Amino acid sequence: MKVLFIGNSHTFVHYVPARVARFCASHGKPVETTMLTHPGVGLDWHLEQSQTYYNLLYGGYDAVVLQHNAHPFPGRDSLLQAGERMAALVPDQTKIYLYMTWSEKNNPQGQEAMSTAYEELGRRIGATVCPVGRVWQQVRKDHPEEELYFTDGEHSSVLGASLAGAVIGRTLLGMDLSPILCFEDAKALETLPLDPRMLDLVVEGGGLKLKPLAGHP
Repeated sequence: MKVLFIGNSHTFVHYVPARVARFCASHGKPVETTMLTHPGVGLDWHLEQSQTYYNLLYGGYDAVVLQHNAHPFPGRDSLLQAGERMAALVPDQTKIYLYMTWSEKNNPQGQEAMSTAYEELGRRIGATVCPVGRVWQQVRKDHPEEELYFTDGEHSSVLGASLAGAVIGRTLLGMDLSPILCFEDAKALETLPLDPRMLDLVVEGGGLKLKPLAGHP
């Protein structure tokens, strides 16, 4: 299965697509992933990029996973407008999945608006929602000792990215999305080895920067 991910840092930080691929492979379903991402942007930004059109129209993907702005979440109308425009570009043979993100650590009440907006978009365009945000919220309640957030309270920790990978992987394979099972999978994906030359989010000089993994935990 060829899967294209379109999103922002909530897709590339700690490499969610790589964790999806590892999860699917562990269940005997090899997945080839490609990602088009840029920090701090939404689907509307991707609609202005030539690589988006080329990949969707000529990439021959079996599935596309779409992820919009998250922090701050720009609201229902922004997601619906950009999502519907993006869906119009997706070939009939490519299945659309929506990557529902999570609200900020200090704004748990914001999750419901984000979740319902993704679910509404899914109904409108006939897409399948990967309910990462809803599972994330439940795992936080069930496992308060575990940290799903990066130090900024917005991006994911390695465990958080692994949870996203587990939920998306289970959605792609049509598996049970029980938070208990997703959390177990996330713990297994937490140790995914990545090439040390790859860039990832680190804390440096009091701020957040993208740096090679080599030399950073």
